[in-house]
Amino acid sequence: MAAEVILNNVNKIYPNGVQAVFDFNIEIEHGEFIVLCGPSGCGKSTTLRMIAGLEDISSGDLIINGKRCNDEAPRDRDIAMVFQNYALYGNMTVYQNLAFSLMIRNYDTDEIHVRVMEAAEILGLVPYLNRLPKQLSGGQRQRVAVGRSIVRRPICYLLDEPLSNLDAKLRGSMRKELSLLHHKLGTTFIYVTHDQIEALTLASRIVVMSAGRVQQIATPKEMFDNPSNLFVATFIGTPPMNLINVVVQADGYAKLVDSNNKLKISDEKFELLKKLDYVGKEVVIGIRPEYLYVDNESKKLFGNVLNMDAEYTEQLGAYNLVYGTIGTTDVIAKIDDRDGSHEGKVDVSFDMSHAHFYDKDTTNRIVDEEAEAARLAALAKHDEDDED
Repeated sequence: MAAEVILNNVNKIYPNGVQAVFDFNIEIEHGEFIVLCGPSGCGKSTTLRMIAGLEDISSGDLIINGKRCNDEAPRDRDIAMVFQNYALYGNMTVYQNLAFSLMIRNYDTDEIHVRVMEAAEILGLVPYLNRLPKQLSGGQRQRVAVGRSIVRRPICYLLDEPLSNLDAKLRGSMRKELSLLHHKLGTTFIYVTHDQIEALTLASRIVVMSAGRVQQIATPKEMFDNPSNLFVATFIGTPPMNLINVVVQADGYAKLVDSNNKLKISDEKFELLKKLDYVGKEVVIGIRPEYLYVDNESKKLFGNVLNMDAEYTEQLGAYNLVYGTIGTTDVIAKIDDRDGSHEGKVDVSFDMSHAHFYDKDTTNRIVDEEAEAARLAALAKHDEDDED
């Protein structure tokens, strides 16, 4: 399938010399839900605004439907944008807000009505068409903001942190509504958020950014399972991945830098570390809290039992989070035991088959590049086959 939106080596440099975006590259296919995610100031909203035409592109190419659009006016790009603050006209009814963009483009009155009613039906706004925005809830206002984009029938929707003004419960329900809306419309969505939960639940692919640079582009599952560097490892996932500084030993163990504790490296990972000359060197082990266990059955199954000084337990209903330290390293275990807290000395088993190893200097995940390229190619082919 041909790419619908392409960003090729896109950079943004402001007149004062500050560079907000560095060499942004992506090919977005029709119907994808792309989420640009990262902390404040990472360049995600600037990237979205360059696609929208609200920010000039300093260098590189923006191609929409095969046409270079760097110098196209926003209204000529066949896109629609949903803003964080709704941007509704307070003196207009819901119907008038939905119709306004079509009215100023001189659409026929009957066509405007058809499109407004179609959008209102999709978004459940028909009962509110005669109300003013001040008479609506936050979620209803957000639906009106989305509806103003739907009536345009663009090839691409841009959404800039549209749920950030809503409370937690409403954000959850609106995530569901946006996902269903995307399936109904079958159109490309490019969505900006700092909330990694939104990214994981909504995206077909996530773009994680930091300091203006793309850190990784991957499906939610791939990014959660195989974060490409330490930034992504700690940004994606709640709670974040445990990071443990170790020295790779010739006997196949990883010795913790701050204690005499050791973890047995899986045979496959150890062979890779030997091949890439990491024996005797300090690296970082990354392992998700989901793969740390305190029950006796898991200890027998996985071994690699270390003693943790458990400081407190966070009971979250479906599971508990046990926070503690091994030596001076902070560790979090996510466990299914919901019946009590774990404090004091607790034996914790590590499933090292799910551990990743990161280069301490580059912060990148240690991989066999040829094997990794083949794995990613096979994964991409599998995703294409699923779409077909």
